[in-house]
Amino acid sequence: MRTLNWTLTLVTAFLLIPSAAMAQQMPFAMDVPTGVDAYDASIPTPEDVIGHVIGTKHTTPHEVDWYFRAVADASDRVVYRSQGKSYEGRNLIHAIVTSPTNHARLDEILAAQQRVADDPESVTDEMLADMPVVLHQGYSIHGNESSGTEAAVLYLYHLAAGQGAEVENVLENAIIIIDPLFNPDGRDRFADWVNRNRGAVATADRQDREHNEAWPGGRTNHYLFDLNRDWMVAQHPESVGRIGVFHEWRPHILTDHHEMGGNSTFFFQPGIPSRNNPRTPKLNTELTAEIATYHAAGLDEIGAAYYAEESFDDFFLGKGSAFPDVQGSIGILFEQGSSRALIASTNDGLLHYAYTVRNQFVTSLTTMKAGVSMRDKLLRYQRDFYRDGLAEARRADNSGWVVSLERGRTRAQRFVQLMQRHRVQFHELTEDVTIDGMTVRAGSGYVVPAEQPQYRAIRAFTERTLAYEDSLFYDVSTWTLPLAFDIDWLETRANIEDIAGEVIDSPVALDGGSLTGDENGVAYLIKWNRLFAPRTVYRLQAAGVPLRMANNPFSALIDGKKVWFDRGTIIVQLERRLMPGEASDHSHIHDIIQTAIAEDHVEVYLADTGATPDGPDLGGASTDSLEPLSIALTAGSGASTNATGEAWHAMSERFQMPVSLLEPSRLAGLDLSRYSVLVLTAGGLSQSATESVKSWTRQGGTLVVMPAANRWAMTNELFDMETQSINMDSIYASLSFNQFGDARGAQGIGGSIFEVNLDTTHPLAYGLPETLPVFRQGSTMWTHNGSITEVVGRYSDEPLLSGYLSKTKKAQFPGQAAVLASGYGGGNVILFQERLNFRAYWHGTQRLFMNAVVFGGTF
Repeated sequence: MRTLNWTLTLVTAFLLIPSAAMAQQMPFAMDVPTGVDAYDASIPTPEDVIGHVIGTKHTTPHEVDWYFRAVADASDRVVYRSQGKSYEGRNLIHAIVTSPTNHARLDEILAAQQRVADDPESVTDEMLADMPVVLHQGYSIHGNESSGTEAAVLYLYHLAAGQGAEVENVLENAIIIIDPLFNPDGRDRFADWVNRNRGAVATADRQDREHNEAWPGGRTNHYLFDLNRDWMVAQHPESVGRIGVFHEWRPHILTDHHEMGGNSTFFFQPGIPSRNNPRTPKLNTELTAEIATYHAAGLDEIGAAYYAEESFDDFFLGKGSAFPDVQGSIGILFEQGSSRALIASTNDGLLHYAYTVRNQFVTSLTTMKAGVSMRDKLLRYQRDFYRDGLAEARRADNSGWVVSLERGRTRAQRFVQLMQRHRVQFHELTEDVTIDGMTVRAGSGYVVPAEQPQYRAIRAFTERTLAYEDSLFYDVSTWTLPLAFDIDWLETRANIEDIAGEVIDSPVALDGGSLTGDENGVAYLIKWNRLFAPRTVYRLQAAGVPLRMANNPFSALIDGKKVWFDRGTIIVQLERRLMPGEASDHSHIHDIIQTAIAEDHVEVYLADTGATPDGPDLGGASTDSLEPLSIALTAGSGASTNATGEAWHAMSERFQMPVSLLEPSRLAGLDLSRYSVLVLTAGGLSQSATESVKSWTRQGGTLVVMPAANRWAMTNELFDMETQSINMDSIYASLSFNQFGDARGAQGIGGSIFEVNLDTTHPLAYGLPETLPVFRQGSTMWTHNGSITEVVGRYSDEPLLSGYLSKTKKAQFPGQAAVLASGYGGGNVILFQERLNFRAYWHGTQRLFMNAVVFGGTF
C-alpha cells in the first residue's frame, strides 16, 4: 500500500493559500485530481462553514449537517432533505444533486424512474434514453469508519462548485443522492472520542488513547446495533429513513463506503466470486466488474494500492452492498484501510486520515463517472430486471402467499409492515382459504400476489435455504423472515382474484386489542398471546397495580359465557385489600387497560366472578404473584456489544421498561438488591463480581444468562455443562496446508435457524408454541449433564430449518438442551444458548426472552 508521510508543514502551507486561489482548487488537505476547470467561489467551502479543512480533524455530525444546508442554500444544483431523526435526535439527511434543469422537472424524473420498476413492460428503450442515471452514494454506516463522511463533504462541494464540461455533463445525466451520515449517533461518539483525546500534535502511536475507543466504540448506533445488517429488516429509524429514500428513487447504483484494518489497502467489489447470493443475476456481477475498472483507473491515477475479489462477499442481503442486488440495483462496497485517529503507524509506514479521505473521495468520483458512462446499460438492466421478475412470477408454481393473523396477530402485522417498507403489495383476504390443512378465515389474513414488481425480493427475503455453493460466509447464511417472526406464511395456488380484495395502499396498522365483558366484572384477565403483553404488565406494575399469573389453564364466565384461558394469563383483581375507611377506586386501572388495548393490542376480558367453571379459581393457590420489575443489564467493558444492545433495545425501546446499565467491573461494589432481574451479557467477570452476582441470585434474584456468558455459567457451576469438541485432525487428514483455514471455518455457525421443542408447561414457555424456530450463531456447542428438570427447550431430532451447517456439526444438535432454568438458593438462573433478540427482528424468540424477564422469578 502506498502510504503518506505527513508533516505539519504541508498542512500549514495549505492553510496559508490565499482565499481567492482556493476557489480554483479542491479545498482539501491533499492534492487530488478532480477534472474540473475551476470551483465557483460563491459556493462555501467546508472551512467557511465548519472552520477546518477536511482531513485535518474529524468532522462531527452537526458540522456535516450545517455544511449540507449551507451548500443547498447557495447552489441551484443542490436540494437538502431529511428522512428522519436518529434515536438521539440527530437529523438523517441527504442531498439531491443534479442540474438546475433537472431540478425543475424532478417530480417528472422521479415518476419516470418509479415506472421502470412498477410497470417495466411499458418502458421502451426510447424512454430510457431520455432518463438520467440515479446514484445513491452513502457513507460511514459504521460510525468509527469515518473517512467516508469526510469524502461526502468534499464530494458535495465538488458537485456544487465544480465548473467545466465534465461536471455539467454529469449533472445533466445523473441524479446523485449523497447520504453523508448513515449513522450519525455512532459517528458522534467516535468523533467526540478522537477529537477530545488528540493533543496539539497528533501521535501515530496505536497504544495512544486516541487510537483506542472506550466501550462500545462508535461502530454501532445508539442501541449498539450494526446498521449495515439492518437494510433488509429495517428495525431502526436510521434504516427506515434510508430505505425510504432508496425505494423512492430506486437507484441504479448504491455505494457503501467503509473502512477496514489499517494495514490493509483499499477494497472495492466484486467480492469472492463463489459467495454471491444465488438470487443475484449474472449480469449484475458483470456490471459490478465493469464498474470496478473505473475504480481501478482512478486509484491508479493517484498511486493508491487496491484489490478486489479476495475478500468480502455479497451473500447476506441485509448488507448495503447486497441489498440492492435483489432490487434491480448494483450495490458496491468500498473498504479503506483505516487510520482511525488523525495519523497512525502501519506496517507500511505512516497513514494519515487525509489519505484515507482522498481514496474515498476518488472512488466517489469514479462511481459517478461509471454511472454516467454506463447509463444506458444500467437503465436497461434495471428495466429488464423487473420485467424478467414478472415473467418468473408467472412461471412460478404458486400464485402467491397468504399471511395468517390467526396465530400471532401483532407479529404478523409487524412482518407486513416490514415488507411494505420494501414496496411489497398486500391485499385483504376476502375468502376463506385452506392451505396444507390450515384454514385462514376471510378478514384474518393478507394475500401477497407473486406477480408484482418485488417478486424477486419477496422470494429472497422469505425462502428457506439448505444447499450452498460455499461453506464460508462473511455474515449469516440465512435470514428467513417468516421463521424469525414465527408466523404462518403459506404458499397458495389459488386464483388471486378469487381470494384477494383491493391492494392495501397505506401501511398496515397494528390492531386487535379488545375488551370483552361486563363493566361490573371483578377482575381483568389478560391473555398472554400478544407480542406486547409484557409491556402491559409493566404499565400496570408502574402504577402499583398487583398482578397474578395463572400457572394452569382455566375457564371463566365472561358476560355469562364460558371462555378458556391458558397458562400465563395475567389476573388483575379489581378489589384489592383495603384499610378501614379507604374507598375503592378502579378508575386508574381502567384507564391503563384502555391504553394497553390501544397501544399493546392485548386481548382483555372482564370476569363476572372469581369462581371458575373449570380449573383453579382466580384467587387460587396455583396462581403466582408477579414481583414488580426492576431490571439491570450488564453494559461496558467485558460485555458483548451485540447482546447488550439487543437486550437493551428489546426491554427499553420496544417494551418500554426502564433498564439500569451496570458496568461489569463494578458489580462487586453495587447494591444489587434493588434489582429483581439481572440480564448477564458479560462472560469475564472477576471473582468478586461473580460472588456478588451469585449471592444476589441466592437471595432471590432472577439471573438471565445470555450466550456471551454461557461459559461463565459453566465455569461457575451454575449448570453442569461441557463443550462438545470436533476432531479437526480427522478433517485435516486429506487436506493440504492452504485448505486448513477453510476447513476450520466450515465448522463454524455464522448464523443458521434451528427448531427447538419447548415444554410449554414451564413459565418460560407460556404463550409459545411447542416448537419454535431459533437463530443460532457461534461455533461452541454445549452438552448439558445436569438434571432433566432444568431443561425447558431441546433441539429437535431434525433441527436445521434453514442455513448452512457442516455434517460434523449437524450431528451435535439433536436432543441437546437449548434453554435451561434452575433454582439457585432463593432465586432462579435461566440460560439461553441462542441470540433470542437477534438484530431486533427475531420477534418469535424475543417472547422467550421477555418471558424470562417477566416470569423468571415464578418457578
